[in-house]
Amino acid sequence: MMPESEMLFAVVQFEGAGRHTVRRVVAPFPDRSAAATFAVDNDLRHFTVGPMAFAVPTSIPFGVAAGAEPAAEFPAPRQATS
Repeated sequence: MMPESEMLFAVVQFEGAGRHTVRRVVAPFPDRSAAATFAVDNDLRHFTVGPMAFAVPTSIPFGVAAGAEPAAEFPAPRQATS
């Protein structure tokens, strides 16, 4: 694990006190106190401060959201013609 002095931190704001639905993530901050100060100064409610590595779920594959097209069905990128 990285020493805390090398980590970046994030403020994770939730929809309500139940902390089930993430409303937004604000990052990066150099330390916990800077992140907490930002949240308090901006009147954020229902938030937590933690390392950025844990702020955003990384186990959800791209294109799996309900109703989303699978990534394999997107057209290939094309070079713009001038």
